[in-house]
Amino acid sequence: MAGAWRLYTVRMSILVIEHSAISRANRLGETLTRHGHRLDIRRIHEGDAVPADTRSMDGLIIMGSPGRLSGNDAPDYAQAEMHLARLAHEADIPIVGICFGCQILAAALGGAVSPLADGVRVGMHMVTQTTAGHDDPLLAGLPWSMPCMHWNHDVASALPPDGVCLAKGPAGDHQIWKKGVRTYAFQFHPEVTPDAVDAIIAQDRPDLEAAGISEEAVREQFAAAWPAYRRLTDRLLDSIAMVLMPIDLRTVDVIRDLRH
Repeated sequence: MAGAWRLYTVRMSILVIEHSAISRANRLGETLTRHGHRLDIRRIHEGDAVPADTRSMDGLIIMGSPGRLSGNDAPDYAQAEMHLARLAHEADIPIVGICFGCQILAAALGGAVSPLADGVRVGMHMVTQTTAGHDDPLLAGLPWSMPCMHWNHDVASALPPDGVCLAKGPAGDHQIWKKGVRTYAFQFHPEVTPDAVDAIIAQDRPDLEAAGISEEAVREQFAAAWPAYRRLTDRLLDSIAMVLMPIDLRTVDVIRDLRH
């Protein structure tokens, strides 16, 4: 019996991979913590290594990155992250990929990543659900179309085999997709805050010029959309925390302390 009780004391973590100080988990991390999940945050830009296996992982989140998968200059950590994503998917561990993480999942699971036709997409752009997306439990309560925050050069140009597109961008590109029931990818940024947008603008001003938009215009777009965007993305982040990611972590300590 003592050995059985020890099993209940094991606490697993959701592994969060960050690549930049301006591409943090932000509100997603805060939401997961608020719902009782434990986070193991690996900051690749600060020298943390990508784990080689899925031990001690109850979930995997891969955030944005200044690196790109298209072309011949993919960052060194990309292959390790793709390997980990494949292992996690095969183990049926819940996965979320955001922006660069979305592209990592596409490449890892048999899809393709290509540059955007317009070079770069910056600011608030419309994302529209497909019929499959409208029926997906993770997107429950979200409108058919909503403006979302973008800052990317590449997209998943082909989904992995059996991947399902849940929402498309203004050029018909894949903005939300899933493979199976526990691997979800988001090309836009549902986790951002006003401070995060300011930090991205300060670091990536060349992208603004390439996109033909001023920093003032991006700030105005985001400020106008923020009240509704925060409310709707809060709903999405709550769904990730309660529906997609393992919920038993919230009660494991209670279960351990039960006495009959």
